[in-house]
Amino acid sequence: MRLLRTMQLLAALIFFVSSAAYAETVRIIAEDDWFPYSAKFEDGPRGIAVDLTRAAFAAENVTVEFDSMNYDRGMDMVKDGLAIGCFDAPRTQEIEEAYLWHDEPLFSSDGFFYALSDYQGIINSVAEVAGKKIGLTQGYGYGDVIDLNTEMVKEYSKTDTIIIKKLLAKRLDFVVLFDRVADYLIPQLGIQGKINPVGKATRIDLYIAFSETHPEAKGWRDIFSRGFAAIKDNGTYQRIIEDWKAKLKNNF
Repeated sequence: MRLLRTMQLLAALIFFVSSAAYAETVRIIAEDDWFPYSAKFEDGPRGIAVDLTRAAFAAENVTVEFDSMNYDRGMDMVKDGLAIGCFDAPRTQEIEEAYLWHDEPLFSSDGFFYALSDYQGIINSVAEVAGKKIGLTQGYGYGDVIDLNTEMVKEYSKTDTIIIKKLLAKRLDFVVLFDRVADYLIPQLGIQGKINPVGKATRIDLYIAFSETHPEAKGWRDIFSRGFAAIKDNGTYQRIIEDWKAKLKNNF
């Protein structure tokens, strides 16, 4: 009887210690200018990736605190071991070996070539824009089909808004914008009907890039992967996605 009681107490202690270990807080970098995926607001970061990351860690009894900053800076901090992880990172050939990756992508996003509304053509492949001046956003990964392409003339700017303005000023032939980002930005800038998608450019999977060199990153990567699998199974993931679809449809 005494042995049984001792075993019960030991089991309870193990459960308490295990739960306490997970009742923690992790700091993750959220990029500050890629709405509706992730952007900085006065009350903190908001976006699809923000909500998915928070929910996945919550499934493992972990609270997330976000540091909002420029994507380039965030990825550099993670690479140097100064931060645990940063989103939204595409798992491309150029950065595959520099970071740790969780099991499933947060989500996928389609990028399209946009042109001025008087453009009459259709772009069926990246090969068709060889020699053309293409507006891209500095630091973003567009997938190997664009990132490794040496035929197009790439012109980088700090934000999607800047490349759109350059297109409107006829300083670029095309720009690449991702689907939901364009759905949000075009009405916000009041340029409906002035630019249009003229062909699919790329499709990328987006992740939290975890640090290869930070001592705690691998453990947090594994915790996130378990939590992410849980919200996929219990319907939380789909509820978050549908909620954001409704927000975008109604222009918030």
